[in-house]
Amino acid sequence: MDKKIILKRIDELMKEKGITNYQLKENADISSTIYQWRKNAKRDEARTPSLRSIEKICDYFGVSLSYFFSFNEEQQKDIKDKELYKRICRLSYDQVNILNDLIDQLK
Repeated sequence: MDKKIILKRIDELMKEKGITNYQLKENADISSTIYQWRKNAKRDEARTPSLRSIEKICDYFGVSLSYFFSFNEEQQKDIKDKELYKRICRLSYDQVNILNDLIDQLK
């Protein structure tokens, strides 16, 4: 995958979550490579982030790889909806009732 697309997606997630480059580098358990790619764009032109680095970034942002690799808002919403549904399905009956009460309060 093209490095520019990956870096753009990381930028979108940083903006979405209000995270700086420095915060990402320090807290996502990744090397400073991504920061260095921006700094040395010509030298590291052919390199792309490893899947492991992307997984660490996803963990830090609290998103799935599917969400990371979705590039339009409709896809992202669909993925979030499906992931939320899966989480709800794992709840107990009592937890679902509590969730319903919370949703009612949000209306």
